[in-house]
Amino acid sequence: MVHPPKTLLIGRCSRCGRRLYLYDDKYWCKRHNYVFCEACAKKLQYRCPDAVTPLERI
Repeated sequence: MVHPPKTLLIGRCSRCGRRLYLYDDKYWCKRHNYVFCEACAKKLQYRCPDAVTPLERI
């Protein structure tokens, strides 16, 4: 089975720099406009490191 390449790059994780694609799970801090990947959001316990606000899943 051939998988198409992921070409819909949205940006990078604000913590680790991992590439984030359109259909990946992403978490966003609306106060500081940070975007985190699933692994970093889990390590941060789904809270923004600069604020106490919870991260929202996009």
